[in-house]
Amino acid sequence: MDGAAEQQRAKAARAAVDALTGEMAARVHAARVRTRPFPHLVVDDALPATLRQGLDSAWPRDDQMVHTNFGGRREKTATGLAKITAGAQRSFWNVLRHVTAAASEEIARKLDRHLADKFRPLIGPDWRRRMRDAAYMPADCQVAEYRGRVELAPHVDHARLVINGFVYLDDPDPPTPEPRRGTMLYTSGGFAWPSNIAIPEKIRDHFLKEAVDIGWRDNRLFAYVNGPWSFHGVPPHDLGTARRRLLMLGRALTEETAARLFGDE
Repeated sequence: MDGAAEQQRAKAARAAVDALTGEMAARVHAARVRTRPFPHLVVDDALPATLRQGLDSAWPRDDQMVHTNFGGRREKTATGLAKITAGAQRSFWNVLRHVTAAASEEIARKLDRHLADKFRPLIGPDWRRRMRDAAYMPADCQVAEYRGRVELAPHVDHARLVINGFVYLDDPDPPTPEPRRGTMLYTSGGFAWPSNIAIPEKIRDHFLKEAVDIGWRDNRLFAYVNGPWSFHGVPPHDLGTARRRLLMLGRALTEETAARLFGDE
């Protein structure tokens, strides 16, 4: 292939990525922010079809994922997968990271006016000033999956996580048995909790009440401000031999910034 043809091919590839990036960002931009019981948004058909189909084809093998102790979850970042794959698969993970990074920025813009829900109770009324020099982790996304019996008790995420989001992904083989559960959101009755520390069961049962059920739907994005009353969980259900698959994205502070703002946990 001569130089001119190679340049044309590269230009077409960049244009294709730009189109995918704009498509997902536009869908996020059009979403309505809901404030009850805490600020969040829901985007159906969030991933462009090319990327959604590509996830089924490129989904990592068990030995390519990291097993965690959190609910038996397996996970791997797009950056990590790009490092251990080659050719078309490596290109796919790099494109996915680029597109979801732009989507994460659009989510952050949509939810920016609600960040006081997180930072004001944690660091005070001058939180905007204190956040001016805040450093964030490089944008990345990760795939994750659960197997067997799944149940996540009501909780808030780690304080470092400013905005969390995930795209629900059906398991193509075998299908996930009904009922497929998304994410339950809870009202807190004035109760707040600063980070992802286990909540005593008696306190949890007394204050937290089911409020909004974000139903499972393939390619549905759910994103929210992770504040001290952003309580959410997953009702118990048995996946059988299927998997609960997620594409996770969001915005997190660096460890240094979190330590400066919140102190040691």
